[in-house]
Parts: sequence; C-alpha cells; structure tokens
Amino acid sequence: MRQFTGTRSVPSRPVSGFAAERSPVDVLRADFQKWQTRWRRELTFGWLRLSLFLSQGQWLKRASQATIGGFDRTGRAIETLSWRAATSVITVARTTDWQKLALTASEPFVLPPEGRAVLVRIFAYLGGIAVLSLFAAELFKQPEVVVIREPAPRPAWIEVDKPWPAFEMSVPGVANDMHYAIQRHAERGGRKDTMSFGALGKTERFASVEIYRAGHEIATFGKTDDEITLRASEYGRVTDMEETMPIPSKFGSFQVFEFAIQPFNSYRCIGFANAFDDQRVQITGVACNMNTIVDRSTISCALDRLSLLSAASDPEITRLFAHAELRRDFCGQRDALAYATPKRASSDIITSSAKPKLRGRLER
Repeated sequence: MRQFTGTRSVPSRPVSGFAAERSPVDVLRADFQKWQTRWRRELTFGWLRLSLFLSQGQWLKRASQATIGGFDRTGRAIETLSWRAATSVITVARTTDWQKLALTASEPFVLPPEGRAVLVRIFAYLGGIAVLSLFAAELFKQPEVVVIREPAPRPAWIEVDKPWPAFEMSVPGVANDMHYAIQRHAERGGRKDTMSFGALGKTERFASVEIYRAGHEIATFGKTDDEITLRASEYGRVTDMEETMPIPSKFGSFQVFEFAIQPFNSYRCIGFANAFDDQRVQITGVACNMNTIVDRSTISCALDRLSLLSAASDPEITRLFAHAELRRDFCGQRDALAYATPKRASSDIITSSAKPKLRGRLER
C-alpha cells in the first residue's frame, strides 16, 4: 500500500479581475480614512504649537493665515481623492467582465432574508415614530379658545339717511349752501334737526343751529353753558368760555357765551341757547368768524328767519312757532304783507266811503 507524506496542494481556481479588484467605494473610503487621520494629526499638532509657542495676540494674528492654509489643504485633499476615485473607476471598468455582469443583472432580483428583516425594522421604526409624533401633538395641543364677540353697542342717536327738512333758515352774509341733518333717539323718541352753513377751517364764516325736541331720554334740559359746550365740542376742544350780552329774537332772549374752538385758533366763536320747558324744545347754535367778532344782530336776524315748514305730528312746536311769529321783527323792518300799515284814504278801498276810481272804460 502506497503512503504519502506532507501536505497536498490543491490548485486554486483563477479569480477574475471583477472579483479581485476593490470597488470604487472601498477605494474612496480607504483614501478618505487616511486623509482624515492625517488631517486630525495635523490639526492636533498645529493646536499644540499655537498653544505652547504663540501668545494671544500672535494666535489671533495667525488665525486667518491658518484658516486659509486649512482651506487650501482641504481643497488639495478633495482634488486628490477625486482623481483617485476617477482612476479607480476607470480601472474597474477596464477589468470588468461586462458580459457576465449583464447576465447577472438580467436575473430577477431577490432580496436576501437579512435585507428583508432590515426593511421590516425600518418600517416598524418609522411607524413608531409617526405614532409618537401624533401622540405628542395631541398631548401638547393647545385648547381651542372660542372667542364670543359681543355686538357693538347701538348708538344712542341715529342719523337719518335722507332727511326731509322740517325747518328753514338763512343767515345774512353766509352762503346758502345749507347742510340739513336729522338725528333720532334710538329708544326714547327724541329728535334733533341741525342746519349748518359753511365749515370750520374752510370758510370765513360758519354757523350751525340745532332744534332739539326732547323725548323721554331726558327729564329736563341742562344748564345753558353746558349745553353750548356740548354742542360746540362736536367741532373741537372748547376753551376760554365767557358769558356775554344776550341776543334778542322772536323766540325771546338767548344766553350767549364767547369761546374758542381748538385747533381753529383763527376763529372767534359765540354760542347761544334758549330752552322752552313747556314745549320741551331747545334751540342752540354756534357761530364763528375768521379773525373778526361775530355780529350779534346777524344772529338775531337769522333767528327771526327761522321758520317751521312741517310739524303736523307735533302740535307743541307748531304752537311755539305760531306765537314766535307774532313777535317777529323781520331784521328791524316790518313786512308790509304780514303786518298792518298806516291807513291811506287814496289806497284803502275797503273802508273808504268814497267810490274808488276805476281805470279804463265800461262797455254798454
């Protein structure tokens, strides 16, 4: 029987270039690790040299130079790695058996069990993260605050859109571009009719008269100065109020106050008011002139020209204006159509005993 001693060498099968060569990723990873180790060593030695041999001022002075040098080295390292990676890719491309690779690629891809397990774990982790995110969102969600906004309070006085004038008035020396406004109390039945002429800050003269027919919103009218201040404050801040001589009119005597309205410092203004408690009517007004004193006779004449157009539903104010017309002075001149004139024999054909002379001839 034949015996053999020693070890038997088994011939190895030749390995193709595709299996022997490293992939480009491995080459890049190895080069990057070498470059990273070298770069860390250089940074460590550089930091030690700076800490031991450089003062604070020198360190700050050379920091910029070191930064520029570091960027240069980084660029050269990236360039070297890129060149090596390109060289490795070309080498692998030359030594690859593309026919075998094509046959391998044409086979159906089957994920190995380890890969399937990894994918299952990844999807499980993602699902868990999604559930935790939803739970955290619900946990830290701020409660919804429902804001209940109450409706804006209804104003006490409501302005009528298309007012129908109930009064008429003209002011001597002021343009006849009258602005008429009506306000009604929202609940108590009061009414304010306002007639305005001109505008503060735009015209040389300004006048405004308000006829207030009170309802159940007030018991009595306030003091005259308070009513005038309230009326004038609609145009600005009232200052330097002083009482002056009253103004006569067909409605009786009106109390008058002089004052200024800010910011219209160039205007000199007066306010006048008269209240009729029996009829529950109050007449107030404001008149202003630019750089001149307001003529009181002009205001008295304007009040005489104040007339009633229609107030069939308010007999009290009708009676007030009827009695006022009996005392009307017509701005110092009596009207021949409304008042009696001295009798004349030649012109009085009603009471004269003589036969009137007829003009023309009678036909028989």
